[in-house]
Amino acid sequence: MGASISSSRMSKDAAAARLSTDNKQALATFLESPQEEGFSAYLRRYLTSTDDDKALAQQNLAHLLSDDRFIQTDAMYALAGLGADKPSSLEAFVECVCQAAMKRFWNGQAGQLSADGWLATWVLTRPKGALLQVYGNSECQKQQLLKHNSLGITMAGLDDESSSKHLEEWLADAALPGHVSADAWRVWWQHSAEFHELMCLALSHTLYPGQPGSAADAGFVRLPRIAEHNLRGPQLDSAHTSDLLSPATGWALSRELPQEARLNWARMYSSKYDGRSWSTFKKAIERRGSLLVLVREMPDEGCAPRVFGTYIDNDLTRNPGWRGSSLNLLFTIHPGDKLPPGPVVYRTTGFNDHYQYFNYATKTLPNGFGVGGQLEHFGLWIDSGFTNGHSNAAATFDSQPLSSHTEFTIDAIEAWLVRPTQRLDLDDEEGAQKSAVESNPEAAA
Repeated sequence: MGASISSSRMSKDAAAARLSTDNKQALATFLESPQEEGFSAYLRRYLTSTDDDKALAQQNLAHLLSDDRFIQTDAMYALAGLGADKPSSLEAFVECVCQAAMKRFWNGQAGQLSADGWLATWVLTRPKGALLQVYGNSECQKQQLLKHNSLGITMAGLDDESSSKHLEEWLADAALPGHVSADAWRVWWQHSAEFHELMCLALSHTLYPGQPGSAADAGFVRLPRIAEHNLRGPQLDSAHTSDLLSPATGWALSRELPQEARLNWARMYSSKYDGRSWSTFKKAIERRGSLLVLVREMPDEGCAPRVFGTYIDNDLTRNPGWRGSSLNLLFTIHPGDKLPPGPVVYRTTGFNDHYQYFNYATKTLPNGFGVGGQLEHFGLWIDSGFTNGHSNAAATFDSQPLSSHTEFTIDAIEAWLVRPTQRLDLDDEEGAQKSAVESNPEAAA
């Protein structure tokens, strides 16, 4: 399919001319390397039908890297093998892409992180609006939408149950070989920004297996409109591992953080390795810098435990009032029991400035760590007793409860430093001379 599409839109000479010398060298090395499984097998099959057909390989690689979205869409469909004589399933292809992408993004560090299995399903259902506008209609309307790629209709009347049903229909098609047409692929591909990034990572991992930033990586693969800072993962502290932060979770969350918070991540606290202690936890996170805090709730009968947490942009300093930055985030990782698995990220809305609360050793105010919402009704709350917490809907982030139930029991907590503090002083001069009641007048009521 790759050759027929290419010949109608771009000559072999023109296609080859679009490839850089680095890409040509990487392609030659790849074709000479031993046969591999996974994404490498898909790529090898697409690039050339015979090992010595270098012109066809250069032509097809140029189509994969083309900035023409029509050529690229058709080329990717052929790469996935969805229209081959013995077609693949879209689900199997996406899983292979995700595996290769995580190897590149974490640069061999993925073994330090916990296992997960939600990434492929999450990616398949990310363009939810586009998919529901297709699968939420009659078969006749569905075919017309696919044919004309007309996605401007309203989704009114699609309740949660209907949405879930239509997404299940799409996932069922994606799991079966030959059940995703070229038109359905076009709708999905053109609305899947996350998968574009994963494809860049997978191509780079396969064609440029060297260390990112090295001479061998000079031709790092970037599809059009993909920012380079989304394609390089943080450097992890090699001495530490994580039971809560998986490769997919780390990738998804890093995309939401400021660029300077994506460079180096160091685990500051783990309830598993450092002991279950509020005192140890607060010392590990206070005045350190920007943090990722992850919580896993205790499993509840009938519900898979969720991992959820927050990104804190400014230093945590003891204070009986609200502090922090509008860059703070709340997030939860759905296990896939009711909604498609994967992360849901909530950003600040500007409704109020209740970004973070960190207080201890007071009698009239809550002692613990909170983000968003109101006192006693936080978007996320970890009590200083370090056993329980709660998560309420919070206008600060327009967020829903992060945990399975409003009240939760803590199973595990981790805190990761993602950007060291910029403070030059270590004295909490602001508020240090005020009592808890003086700093928070409503506490006297």
